[in-house]
Formats: sequence, structure tokens, C-alpha cells
Amino acid sequence: MRGNMSIVAIFIATITFQMAINPPGGVRPIKDDGDKDADNTACYNGYEDLKLCPGNAVLAIVYPDDYADFLFWNTICFIASLSVLLLLMSGIRLSHRFTMWLFSISMCFTLTSLLVTYRIAILMVTPDPVWADNEVLLSTLLRIWIGLFSFSGFLLTLRIIIWGISDFVKKGECKKATTPMMIAPA
Repeated sequence: MRGNMSIVAIFIATITFQMAINPPGGVRPIKDDGDKDADNTACYNGYEDLKLCPGNAVLAIVYPDDYADFLFWNTICFIASLSVLLLLMSGIRLSHRFTMWLFSISMCFTLTSLLVTYRIAILMVTPDPVWADNEVLLSTLLRIWIGLFSFSGFLLTLRIIIWGISDFVKKGECKKATTPMMIAPA
């Protein structure tokens, strides 16, 4: 289990890191302003008086709100996958139920944030007429995924609560059984 989880977490961390370095829509190249001066890498005004400098994400200027959402969810996904990797590398035993619950919830959250990042990325790079035709389908699929995530999280949480209660009851019964009985004087 440790190997499978680490492979998935590394893969997700790689994807999210790459999306941050090479965002959807690309970045402005160093020399694209048509200036004949080869050393001119000046920034130029884009939309809403924001400057697009070489190396900056193009869609950060075109869709600043969507790009901020993309960065937020991409960062959440990256940090969550790195957190899972850190916990796996720390040597925490996976045989304990609470640990497995924590890892399962973390991976569910990581995958959900990856899905939200994907949706925002395709929203920014898909032309509006194409997006309008498929928006209902994609929104429905996202809702189904979030419902599945919520249901899985509920079942995982319910299972850990039942385990905790049964473990508590068993420990209470063990204490009762090992307590010496008072013998009445004869």
C-alpha cells in the first residue's frame, strides 16, 4: 500500500508542479514584441493595464480571476500530495486504522483538488463556443465527483468512528475483567 500511495502522490506532485511552471495558455516568450533590438525584453501592457513580462503566464492577464482560482487549487493539490509523501517517508506505520483513514482522506482531497484544477485549466484554454456546449456536462461530472468524494469521506469517517467506539468498549471490558473482585468477609 505504501508503494502505491507514494507513486500516486509523486505523480500528482509532478503534474501540479509542471502546471505551475508551464501554465495553461503558456507564458510570454522573451522576444515577441516585434522589436528589432535583440536585447529588448521589456514588458508591455496587456488587458486592464496589467503588464505581461517575459516568462509571465498569458492567461494570468487574460483571465485574472480564473487564473487566481487555478493557482489556488493547483497549490492546494501540490501541498496535499507533498504532505502525503512526507508522512509516507516519515515511517508512520500504515497498519493502524487511524493512519490509513488519514491517508485515504488526504488522497481523496488531493484528487478532488486536482479535478478542480483541471476544470479551471480547461475553462481558460477552451474557446467560449466549445465551452458553452460542454459546460453542463463538465459541471455535472464535477458534481458527481464531489458527491462521490463526500460519500467516500462519510463512509471512511463512519468506519473510523465505529472502530474507535468498539475499541473503547473493548478496553473498558478488559478493565472490568482484570479488576480484582472484592471478597466479602466470612
